[in-house]
Amino acid sequence: MNMEAKNLQAKGLIIAWQGEFGLLSERVLVEIEKQDTSVTVFEVEIEKYFSLNGVAVKDDLTHFPGGELKYLPEGQLLVFWGSIPEFNQYEYLNRLVNTALAYQVNEIICLGSVGAMISHTAPRRLMAVVNSDIHKYSLENTVVECNMNFDTPPNQKVDINSFVIWLAGKYGINAMSLWQVLPFYLQNSGDAAAELLLLEFLSDRFALKLNLAETEQKVKYQSGKISTLCQTDTQVESGLKMLEGGLSLDAASRNQLLDQISRLFEDC
Repeated sequence: MNMEAKNLQAKGLIIAWQGEFGLLSERVLVEIEKQDTSVTVFEVEIEKYFSLNGVAVKDDLTHFPGGELKYLPEGQLLVFWGSIPEFNQYEYLNRLVNTALAYQVNEIICLGSVGAMISHTAPRRLMAVVNSDIHKYSLENTVVECNMNFDTPPNQKVDINSFVIWLAGKYGINAMSLWQVLPFYLQNSGDAAAELLLLEFLSDRFALKLNLAETEQKVKYQSGKISTLCQTDTQVESGLKMLEGGLSLDAASRNQLLDQISRLFEDC
């Protein structure tokens, strides 16, 4: 541990995983860190949790697994971004939860996102799975929808975030898996509106006093670019109207829409 928890406290721990859909959690953590001065608490020992036989390659760049826990002194917050461990998962997650205990955190939030056939014009939603009724009550007057069970169905692999909130509960820490459903065609460009909603919630939850003007501008820019594209590309317009009407697209139409929107923002 590069930074000991002596006399330090954190309001919460936010956990984000590498490779989440639309890089939502990664983009949100980058924005939060940008408005504070982060200090490394520890870095994950790669050889203990990962095999390097099949490292990811994207855009001709090698992406090694890893993870880093940071402390944000101004916001009094712990943030972790890392890869899901291939083995020794309990030890990996237990270290995170124990560090949260050392910093006396009140809450652990695991971020997540999935893609679906919805339109970017639909209202964004924050949904949560929590590990205690008390924690659920604390979300009653927020934008978070909290009406799901975190128990894993029989014969199914435990979701990493469900594992975290279960483990946190064993230590008496309130924890939630907080996720959003994003339009599938914003996978590569990111979903600015989803980022804004999540940043607003986290800023309010932890009294971070974030300046969200830049993110708000990104929302307007993204929406405007797509609207302009619809005026010149009837296939894109048709596909988006179908999604707005609650209809599904076939594989060819999905791939075409994803490609068009991705190219629209590839230089942004």
